[in-house]
Amino acid sequence: MAQEGDGTSRSRTVSRDAHWVEWVTGLLCTVLVVSMIGWIGYEGATVSGGKPDLTVRITGQREVAGGHQVSFVVENRGTRTAAGVPVTGTLTDGDTTIEIREVTFDYVPDKSSATGTLLFKENPSAHTLDIRASGYTDP
Repeated sequence: MAQEGDGTSRSRTVSRDAHWVEWVTGLLCTVLVVSMIGWIGYEGATVSGGKPDLTVRITGQREVAGGHQVSFVVENRGTRTAAGVPVTGTLTDGDTTIEIREVTFDYVPDKSSATGTLLFKENPSAHTLDIRASGYTDP
C-alpha cells in the first residue's frame, strides 16, 4: 500500500466487460426459464376437464407371518389427479366372500403410479382375487 504523502498510487483498473462464460450461462438460463413458462402455459391451455383413469395391477404375492401379502401398482393414466383413492381387494370362493381388504391412497397424480400392499389371512392363490380402485375424489 502507498503511504500518505509519497505520491504513488497502486490502483488497478479492472475491465467491466462480461466474460463469455457469463453470457453463455445467462443465455442458457433465459432459454430454460422461457421454455418452462411455455410448457406450463401449454399444459394449462390444452389440458382441462380431464378425468383420472385408474387401473390396478398385481405385482406380487408372498406368504408372511400370519397371512399373505399382495403387492400392487395403481396407475393413473388420466390427465387429472385423483385424491382419496381406496383400493379394495376381495377374496371370493364362488358366491361366498372370504375376505375384503382396503387401503386408501391420499393422492395418485395424473400420468403416474403408486404402489401398495394388501394383507390377507387366507391364501389368495386358493381363491378368486378381485382388486380394483373403488373410487376417488377431486382434489
